[in-house]
Amino acid sequence: MSQNYTPLYIALRYLKGRKSGFLSFISALAFISTSLGVAVLIIVSSVMNGFEKELKDRVLNVIPHASIYGLNPIDDWESIEFNLKDDTNIKGISPYIETEALIKSKSAVAGVLVNGVIASKDQSVSVIHEFMQAGEFKNIQKDNNIVLGRLLARKLNVDIGDKISLMLPDANSSFAGYFPRSKVFNISGIFNIGSKDIDETLAYISLENASILTGLNNQIHGFRLKFDDLFEAPYLVWQSLIFAEQNSKVLLNAEDWSYTYGPLFEAIMLEKSLVFLLLTLIIVVAAFNIVSMLMTMINEKRGAIAILQTMGMENKEIFKIFLYLGTLIAVIGTFLGLIFGLSITFLIGSSMFEAQLTSLMEYFGAYFISYFPYDIRIDTVLIIIAVSLLITILSVIFPARTASKLHPIEILRNE
Repeated sequence: MSQNYTPLYIALRYLKGRKSGFLSFISALAFISTSLGVAVLIIVSSVMNGFEKELKDRVLNVIPHASIYGLNPIDDWESIEFNLKDDTNIKGISPYIETEALIKSKSAVAGVLVNGVIASKDQSVSVIHEFMQAGEFKNIQKDNNIVLGRLLARKLNVDIGDKISLMLPDANSSFAGYFPRSKVFNISGIFNIGSKDIDETLAYISLENASILTGLNNQIHGFRLKFDDLFEAPYLVWQSLIFAEQNSKVLLNAEDWSYTYGPLFEAIMLEKSLVFLLLTLIIVVAAFNIVSMLMTMINEKRGAIAILQTMGMENKEIFKIFLYLGTLIAVIGTFLGLIFGLSITFLIGSSMFEAQLTSLMEYFGAYFISYFPYDIRIDTVLIIIAVSLLITILSVIFPARTASKLHPIEILRNE
């Protein structure tokens, strides 16, 4: 055997236990701790990325990226919409009327946030039409139709084809006082976003019906906007406000998604970073196990090391033996953790876990999504592998140097 491969050959022999084909207990412990650390990091990071993706795809793409609204109802809104189209950053514009109301069925009453929109234009700023559980979103333009969230429909005990009443106070008082405005609507669609805040409190009707119900007489409250990049909306909306204010007789203001859902998104991102940092400590513990294993092995092999040195093996080759040994444990442990982590991640996203999670959430009254979302990102997996290998291989250097500095005379004298 070539002398260059001698340290690797010895390292492979040391990797095996005293019984051929079996790892020693202490080597197995080092393998398990490394594999467990990598697997847990992959599982948790994939699930956290999944929740982040679901928040973006479901909630943040349902609500408008930004909105421009009037401090008073906007009269000549078609001209403002025309001016907004000159802003090349805007990819979608939808005029809206928004009001709070009471929604009443035969068996229940609930508070609701009513959005009056033009269905074809609202689809350019929101993906709510992609989450229709029953019916079609565009049906709000026909007659007196309304679209509700799934949880709101369940609370009211209604379904497609049922009728409900919308009631809101009349801003104009009469001799007898204030009376509520009321209008009967036919349920033509039910959506299911997966967010309790939206599915339980939101309803859509046509802009025309909203104008009649609120008494705005063809006025609107503002415009919802969509940009290419969700995260640039807080900056781009103020540029869009300049276009909207051209020849506008109404004072306008701007708002973006970060006012409502920004804290939630930031909390998820911060939690993901903290969890990643904390779980990295598992790999640090695994590195200590490898160091402990190597130091124990060095003490057990002191006599063999001394014999190798007296036979002419140089200190750097002794260093390579334990460097290779620790590196093999780190690489194999990381690889096994990668396979185990990916397998568990795919398993928790399966239909078996989805059914159990759905019943658990309904039991506790919680509701966001009925399954564990996962998003396995190649860059995140590569970072986990790189961090694991870096920490574990660097930890091997100290025991390898300790072994290379042993003096054969002192060892043989004490044997």
